[in-house]
Amino acid sequence: MPTVAELFAFENEHPRHTGRKEVLILDELGVKPARYYQLLLHAATSPEGVRLDPLLCGRLRSRRRTAA
Repeated sequence: MPTVAELFAFENEHPRHTGRKEVLILDELGVKPARYYQLLLHAATSPEGVRLDPLLCGRLRSRRRTAA
């Protein structure tokens, strides 16, 4: 299971959702894309996530609000 830091590093490296990103999620992180996004959103709302990268957390929370 990827760590919060690994999830954030991957998301910062690949910020746009593309078919290629889905392949990389499975290849590099070893989780299915749906699980990656669950973990990423959980990390974005965790104290550890906010401490590691508050700007990314804000962007992800904002994206989640506009998608809802």
